[in-house]
Amino acid sequence: MPFHVFQIYYDETTRSSLDPGYLPLDNTRNDRPDWYELWVIRNFLRNHSLSENDWYGFLSPHFRHKTGLSAQDVYRFLELSKDRSEVALLVAFAWDQVAYFLNPFDQGEIWHPGITALSQSVLEQLGYNSRLSDLVTYSGNFTFCNYIVAKPAYWRAWLRLADGLFDLIENQATALAKNLAGNTNYGWGWAFHHNKAPIKAFIQERLPAIILAGRKFQTCTLNTSSTFPIYNVLFNVDHSTRGVLQTCDLLKQRFCETGDARFLSLYKDIRQLVTLRLPNTTTPP
Repeated sequence: MPFHVFQIYYDETTRSSLDPGYLPLDNTRNDRPDWYELWVIRNFLRNHSLSENDWYGFLSPHFRHKTGLSAQDVYRFLELSKDRSEVALLVAFAWDQVAYFLNPFDQGEIWHPGITALSQSVLEQLGYNSRLSDLVTYSGNFTFCNYIVAKPAYWRAWLRLADGLFDLIENQATALAKNLAGNTNYGWGWAFHHNKAPIKAFIQERLPAIILAGRKFQTCTLNTSSTFPIYNVLFNVDHSTRGVLQTCDLLKQRFCETGDARFLSLYKDIRQLVTLRLPNTTTPP
């Protein structure tokens, strides 16, 4: 089978919860938990040769709980898509936030204020030309949590950017490096202001948006927006919310495909039909 989809485990508890359809990826040493999945994926890519025609993915142990997707669901989708794409995006968890926000950095400002400016500084330091305030993403060019299965060309691009971010923080004694290692809020709903994690962890999971915007990979999307629950801690949900969010995603797709600014303008108008509940106003579920 040309699919090498790994699921990371950190201890015996997470190993026992893995979907047997995936290949287990041992991270029980967990030398650098502050880097989250970047540490595991980067180590694998730096120490293994990839076959050019095969597909690789690195899923968290919580993948099925977060997405509702089984290994059979994922492999069935990959089999159907392998001849017409290079990158498969598994868009279930937070699909509504992918749809609503202009891009994941725009979304990040809700949860991690200042993430856009920090990320922009990283890109400028590394010689990338992307302007994050103008970046437009949708379900065809971004998904959260590194829920991606792709051919080696994508992972090489990812590794170049991940290596740059890692070197900047680990080996350069600058104010930017210090800020990137600083903590931000981490969690959902009532726990939001109580948990902390390094902001670099949330920048690294947004790297796919930069990569897929910078190079035109052929992508395919396993999109569960018709059935996956809307996150009602963040969105005020009524009978029209799902359809409005799906329309937002489609309008951003049309803009990315055509460059026609009318689609982007219409998206900005349409999304006003959905009401946000900001984190500082959320109440315990």
